[in-house]
Amino acid sequence: MNQAKEAIIIVVDQIDYILSQIETEDYRRQLPEFDGHSIGQHFRHILEFFQCLGNGMGEGVIDYASRERNMLYEDSPSITASAFRDFIQALDKQDIDSAMKVKAEYGCDERPDYHSSLSRELLFVYDHAIHHLAIIRIGLTCHFSYVNMHRDLGVSPSTIKSRLMSS
Repeated sequence: MNQAKEAIIIVVDQIDYILSQIETEDYRRQLPEFDGHSIGQHFRHILEFFQCLGNGMGEGVIDYASRERNMLYEDSPSITASAFRDFIQALDKQDIDSAMKVKAEYGCDERPDYHSSLSRELLFVYDHAIHHLAIIRIGLTCHFSYVNMHRDLGVSPSTIKSRLMSS
């Protein structure tokens, strides 16, 4: 299996592990560390980047600005987990070397397209997920210690390697 696909599966497994444990009420709770946002909002945000990529896999054009912002993913850990698993199933059928275009959003009227590939965009959504999982980890640690997490949740592979080399 391709390394990019493997990395995405590992992250989704970590996400699924958290979503299977967190109480719905806690998933929705607004946290002061998140400026009043919830863990559910962060998971929705991660998921919708995956979904934009999933939509782009079929069309050949990815538009990360066209996120649905579906509140259901902010409210239901089980529905969110199911949507992440749907992405993994769709990804399994894709050629990792597929050429794609990414529609840019700079806040102006013009939205240029840039050449990319599925493997490059998997790296992007992977890095984006790691970043948000680091934030989610803070919320879980501060407020919901009953949720078990993978020890490397929200830590980039380069940091993990660096830690291993220095120990």
